[in-house]
Formats: sequence, C-alpha cells, structure tokens
Amino acid sequence: MDKVSKRSISIGAFGLALAILLGAMAAHYLKDKLELKEINVFETAVKYQFYGCLGLVLMGILNHLGTQKLLLPMRFLGFGILIFSGTLYFLALKTLANIEGLKWVGAITPLGGILMIISWIWVGVLFSKNTK
Repeated sequence: MDKVSKRSISIGAFGLALAILLGAMAAHYLKDKLELKEINVFETAVKYQFYGCLGLVLMGILNHLGTQKLLLPMRFLGFGILIFSGTLYFLALKTLANIEGLKWVGAITPLGGILMIISWIWVGVLFSKNTK
C-alpha cells in the first residue's frame, strides 16, 4: 500500500477516536457548562469530524481489501458499537417497555466506547507503521 493511503487511514482512525472522545466529553462535561446553541455547534463539529475521518479511513482501505490485519479491530469496533449503542437504546426505551430498575446497565456503556476507541487507535497504529 502506498504512503498516501496509509497516511489517510492512520489520520482518519486517530480522528475517529478523537471524535468519540470529544462526543463523550460534550455529553458528560460540557452540557452543564455551555449554552444549548454552543452544545449544538460542538456536536455538529464532532459529527462532521467523525464522518470526514470515516471517509479518510474508507478511502485508504479501498486499496487494501482482503487484509487480515483489520479482523480484530473490526471485531472490537462491532462489539463496541453493540455495547455502547445497545445499552443506550435500552436505557432510553426501558420506560416504554415498562422495565424498572437495571440502572447498572448504564455502567456498561463506557466499555463499548472504550472498545470503539481502541479499535480505531489499533487501525491507526497498524497503518502508521512503515511496514508493507
């Protein structure tokens, strides 16, 4: 793979990890410190950073189809998405489903985020190396 493709994937992967971290920061630390309009602007920036970095990764990977190097990071990402989004969907919808208690499910949510961040850092590290 050429250097430009590898650089694209590496930068995109690290940018995705950062977007997840910034989104979590906005959700937990900035919501009480910023006006709603400012939070919306911040979330829009995170969203577009995420989409753009995902595009960088996908464009770089197009030249690298069929590799086995990405198998484990893809699994980490898949499980991270399931855990993170799944627990949030559950917490958001449990009232509609008449489910009481189970507040501890929210404690599992960060594990999903950590798995997603690790997967993107893993991809970034894989493609930042100068190996062929």
